[in-house]
Amino acid sequence: MMLNRSPILYPSLIHHVFWNHKKQFQYSVDTYGHWVLFAVEGGSFHYGIGDSEGTAQMGDVIVCPPGIDFHRDVIHAPSFHFIGLSLGFIPGEAVAGKEAEQDVHHRLAASAYKPAVAHKERFADNLRYFKRQDEAAAEIDQRSYWQNHALNDIWLFCLQSIAAGVVGEDKESADPLMEQARLYIQQNAYKDMSMLVLADELGISPVQLTRRFTRSVGMTPSRYLSHIRLEQAKSLLVDTHLNLEQIALACGFNNGFYLSRVFTKLMKVSPSAYRKTNRV
Repeated sequence: MMLNRSPILYPSLIHHVFWNHKKQFQYSVDTYGHWVLFAVEGGSFHYGIGDSEGTAQMGDVIVCPPGIDFHRDVIHAPSFHFIGLSLGFIPGEAVAGKEAEQDVHHRLAASAYKPAVAHKERFADNLRYFKRQDEAAAEIDQRSYWQNHALNDIWLFCLQSIAAGVVGEDKESADPLMEQARLYIQQNAYKDMSMLVLADELGISPVQLTRRFTRSVGMTPSRYLSHIRLEQAKSLLVDTHLNLEQIALACGFNNGFYLSRVFTKLMKVSPSAYRKTNRV
């Protein structure tokens, strides 16, 4: 089957824009001359591609092939990555590459153009990397290289999903909405984030969020957020020479004093003692 020859297809980034709480699309329908990928971090919108339609919300990926009308209508101000890409072929295999591209198109249509994404933590890391590279003052060539690396990873997830015939949400998740909540926390852990905002993004009350998240993940959303931040703080303590104030700001804490208090309470050791003990 041509899709099994997927190495002859490789994505190349054309553009990337992150839209935060977009209240409405500039056009209710658009047609692109290249492949586009919408990776949703929050909110939701209704979409229609070809004969398929559905709802895109937190944690979803929508892939639209070139030359097809893409209808969309905001439901709840979405935050999403808008990624344009082209698919390249290994020299000398252009015919096989075009056939493979058509096969990908047909399989995407069977999944309503919304491939389920496994490895959600790795997927979230890739999206965070896109935003970091957009904000970084790195050389253009270097930024392009690493963004294309992340894009290849995301594209591979999509190919794996449609090759396996997986449609819609991750079926291993007992509570898909809480899987979306977990993804949101991972993607925004190092910023000033609010559980009230998260609950609003999901369309549920803060009490419902806490109860359902605890039942699904095994800890409260706030505890999960602290866990992610502390893991990052541990890494920075061991792998860098940053001071506590710098580490606190890099991990989403207000200041070094607060980080020290939380770290000592949960880890049963002070940050300085942890750094001294674990640094090789």
